[in-house]
Amino acid sequence: MTGAEVSGTDRGDAVDDIQREWRRIRPDLDLEAIGVVGRVLRSAALIVHRSDEVLAAHGLTRGEFDILAVLRRSATPRSPGELRTISLATAPSTTKRLKQLEGRGLVSRSMNPADGRGALISLTAAGRDLVDEVFPLQLSAENSLLAGLKGDERAALARSLTMLLASIERS
Repeated sequence: MTGAEVSGTDRGDAVDDIQREWRRIRPDLDLEAIGVVGRVLRSAALIVHRSDEVLAAHGLTRGEFDILAVLRRSATPRSPGELRTISLATAPSTTKRLKQLEGRGLVSRSMNPADGRGALISLTAAGRDLVDEVFPLQLSAENSLLAGLKGDERAALARSLTMLLASIERS
């Protein structure tokens, strides 16, 4: 099924155009992956852009919000290493984000009693309040992006993406 069939238009979408152009110059290649990967990447870019607008309106970057959200979901303080692993960030970027968040009073740092050297990061009341304010707005923005899909279509897409992600993570 092409984007044109899904959207009900004759033109389709940009990914259809890309596939058509490649098919014209390289008809010998299997271009099916472009249909899936191209749409996943384009959708992700648009979703991230919209989400980043919501976060920026509240003075946050995606990386900062990811750290705050991890801490909000966590019942206990986390080490910088745990935050880095969960948010898939590099050590320097995690350190920078933590310093910025601490400077803004959104997280606090304490000594790790388990080893006496490492730190544990906790969400402050201000950090919790900010996450509780921003997260519903972010969800609303994401839901508006999915408004063109019916509930059963969303569920089917989520299942398909779950299978895709699991397959990629295994490979």
